[in-house]
Amino acid sequence: MGDLMKNAAIAAILAVSVAGCSPEAAETAQPATNLLELEVQGMAFTGPDTIKSGWTTIRVVNNSGMTHHALVYRLPDGITAHMVDEQVVVPIQQSLTAAIEGDMEKAAAIASTMPAWVGDLTWLGGPGMMSDGITGEATMYLEPGNYLVECYVKTNGVQHNYNPVPGELGMVFPLTVLEEEGGMAEPEANVTLTLTNRGYEISDGAFKPGDNSVRVRFAEQQLYNNFVGHDAHVFRIEQDTDVGAATRWPDFFPVDGQQTPAPARFVGGIHDMPQGAIGYFKLALEPGDYGITAEIPDAEEKGFFKRITIAAD
Repeated sequence: MGDLMKNAAIAAILAVSVAGCSPEAAETAQPATNLLELEVQGMAFTGPDTIKSGWTTIRVVNNSGMTHHALVYRLPDGITAHMVDEQVVVPIQQSLTAAIEGDMEKAAAIASTMPAWVGDLTWLGGPGMMSDGITGEATMYLEPGNYLVECYVKTNGVQHNYNPVPGELGMVFPLTVLEEEGGMAEPEANVTLTLTNRGYEISDGAFKPGDNSVRVRFAEQQLYNNFVGHDAHVFRIEQDTDVGAATRWPDFFPVDGQQTPAPARFVGGIHDMPQGAIGYFKLALEPGDYGITAEIPDAEEKGFFKRITIAAD
C-alpha cells in the first residue's frame, strides 16, 4: 500500500510538471522586454541611466508642452557627455547665435572648431519628432558601451541640449548599455519602410488605423552637412497644415530649422542609423493624412517626403 501511494505521488508531480510545460502554458508566457522609459521634465530627460544590451526599446513620454526628439548615439572610447557638451553643444549654440545676429562669418568660424572625434560618434536611432502629448518609441540593437540621448530642437534660438550654466547638461542624457543581454527578441512589424539614397519606399505591408509597428531598413545612408543622415519623422496633415513648411522643419541647419512651435503635429519616427541597420518605431494613427519627412536639407527634392492616407475601418 505504501508503494502505491509513493507511485501516485510521483505520478502527480510528473503531471504537474508536464502541465507547466504544456503548449497552453508556453503561449501565456510573456516575451522578454528590454525597455528604457524616459520622461521630459523641463529641459531634461529623466529616468534610468542604464539598460541591458541587445534589442532595446527607448520610450520617451513627452508632456512638456513643446516638440522634442531623442537621438541616441554611441560615444567613442574616452569621450564623455561633458566633453560633448563643452566641445560640441556650446560651440554649435554660439555659432547659431552668431547666425541669428546675422554674422555668418563668425558663425562659420565657430562651427569649424568641432573636434575630430565628432566623426566617430555613431547615430543609432532613437524616437523621432514628437509633439506635446506624444509618447515616442523606437527599438534598436544596442551593443554595450556609453551613449547619449539628446534633443537639439530650438526654442527662441536656443537648442534644448544647451544649458548656459557651465558644467550643467541640457537635454543631453548619459546612458550606459550594459554587457548583460536583455534577451528581447527582434520586434515584429506590420509595415516596412526602406530608406535609400532616392528616398522612402514602403517595401512590405501597410500603415493602418490604430497601433503600428514600423520596421525601418536603412538600405543606403549618407551624411549631409557632415552631421545628419536619412531618417523618418511622421506628422499629421490637417486641412490648414503647411505641408511644405512641415516637411522642411526637421532640417536643423537653417536658423529657423527645428524652431518651436513646429508647423505640424509630429507623432513619432526614428533617427538616422548606419547603412545596413534595421530599427523599429511605434505609431498610433487615426484616420487621415500624414507625411513622412527627414532631417536633411531639401528633403522633398531628395525624395524624402511621402504622404500616406489612413482610411477609417
